[in-house]
Formats: sequence, C-alpha cells, structure tokens
Amino acid sequence: MSQPALPRYDYYHGPKRLPDLWTLGRSGLTLRCEIATHRLGWELKLSAGANRLRTQVCKSEAEVHKTSDAWKTEAVGQGWA
Repeated sequence: MSQPALPRYDYYHGPKRLPDLWTLGRSGLTLRCEIATHRLGWELKLSAGANRLRTQVCKSEAEVHKTSDAWKTEAVGQGWA
C-alpha cells in the first residue's frame, strides 16, 4: 500500500502546514511529528508540548518517511507510546 503524494511548496502562498505524520504520548505530554511544505521540499519538526526538539528539511518524500520513521523508532525506544 503506497502513501499519497505529499503536496509541494507553493511559491505564491508560501509554506503550508500539513497534518501531523504521527503523535505519541508519555506522562501527559504529546510528542508530535509536524510537517510543512518548504522551498527545498518539506520541513519536519519534532516537538513535545511547547518545546521544539528537532527540525530537518527533507528534499524527497523518501527522506521524509525515512526521517519520520527513524524519529518515531527512537521515541518509542525512549518510552513514548
């Protein structure tokens, strides 16, 4: 089963926030993998509550999914569920 194509950056409207790729919880906090369009591809942002933990710009959809999966695996290993 393939995933739908991610929307591209729109030079007239600028970056657009897309639905979160995933969320996990622990101790009343929510760990969120956010995604937005970016001039170079897509920007991933990992945040827990109001704290931004990590960001990365990905140039391909494959890189988006690889990075997102790696972050999620790491978080689950740290006790997020």
